[in-house]
Amino acid sequence: MQEKLDLSVLARAIATLKVALDEYQKDPSNEFVRDSCIQRFEYSYDLSTKMIRRYLSLVAANPGEVQEMSFQSLIREAYTLGIVENSWDQWWEYRDNRNKTSHGYNRDTAIEIVEGLPRFYQEADFLLQALTEKNEDQV
Repeated sequence: MQEKLDLSVLARAIATLKVALDEYQKDPSNEFVRDSCIQRFEYSYDLSTKMIRRYLSLVAANPGEVQEMSFQSLIREAYTLGIVENSWDQWWEYRDNRNKTSHGYNRDTAIEIVEGLPRFYQEADFLLQALTEKNEDQV
């Protein structure tokens, strides 16, 4: 029997991102909330990618190969297995935005990234739901 993933940390991260995005929609000029959205995107993105790698390691015939996969291959495999909604083209954008947030602060870049976060939220929520279903299948 395959072990289950502990999805509680990912679920909390995605929930906090949703709270920040809802607040941002109320007042897009609020820099504090915008910065909060970006921070919550960063850790939600990081946790999402870690959970993808963990899940693929659980189901792979050779888990060591998953650890050696490029990020692009990882996302393509996740897409093939139906645990992410979009393939590499969209995840490349999420990854690029994550990289932009780690290299300093630029107001225009921050606004651009936050405007795309609802799409990332949907993707992360899709991942969470897919992994939850996979866990339930293991009962």
